[in-house]
Amino acid sequence: MKKNRNYLNLIYELSWLDFKLKYYGSVLGIFWSLLKPFMMLGILYVVFFHFLKVGIPDYQVYLLLGIIIWNFFADATTDSTQNMAAKANLLQKTNLPPFIVVVSSVIQSFWTFVITLGIFLALFLILGFHFTWSVMMLLFLVIILVFLVFGVALIIAPLSMHFKDFRHIWDIFLQMLFWVTPIVYQYTNVPEKYLKWYLLNPIARIVIDARNAVLYNHVPEVKQLLITTGIVALICFAGLAIFKKYNRAFIEEL
Repeated sequence: MKKNRNYLNLIYELSWLDFKLKYYGSVLGIFWSLLKPFMMLGILYVVFFHFLKVGIPDYQVYLLLGIIIWNFFADATTDSTQNMAAKANLLQKTNLPPFIVVVSSVIQSFWTFVITLGIFLALFLILGFHFTWSVMMLLFLVIILVFLVFGVALIIAPLSMHFKDFRHIWDIFLQMLFWVTPIVYQYTNVPEKYLKWYLLNPIARIVIDARNAVLYNHVPEVKQLLITTGIVALICFAGLAIFKKYNRAFIEEL
């Protein structure tokens, strides 16, 4: 029990330290992270709504919610690979479990995500929209999203240590995954014959359900939530298994 409490304290301290160092010396500090989704919103909104004439009602809030969810997934998984290399000396000179570094990286990105999501919800009300009880589903989806990020981070952390070029590969993969996730379009645009494969993408399922709950007052079907939870659980178990297998090899690869 005491050991677990020490680990929790260590995770908190590391994540808070990483959070402060990330913006250390920056004029705007954390506001750069808060500006990022709104800058993406501005560019994508102009291109897809005004130029390509995407006919989605309330497209600005539709787009912003998808961007916020996506940025957390992309930033947290990317940071988990970078922080492992950044803390190489610490891992080599102490008995710090590599798992702690991955968890603290995700928590650090989660704090920015919570702040950004809070700003979105405030703007949602300011723009004249209203919440219904279905918005409570967002809490469950955020929990699922966090577990998804943990699972993916645990899978890619060993790969990034073993294959030095993996970080570049992951950047390319994220770019492809962005376009096969319904951030700027509706998933109903996907041809029916590909839809069942398309919806194996858990981040796509989370984005769809979050929009339905917040924007359209629609609670996802229990069956669909169970499928999403099952996919995320498989990713988490795979991540834990891979990370446990290569746990001690981490130090040697560093």
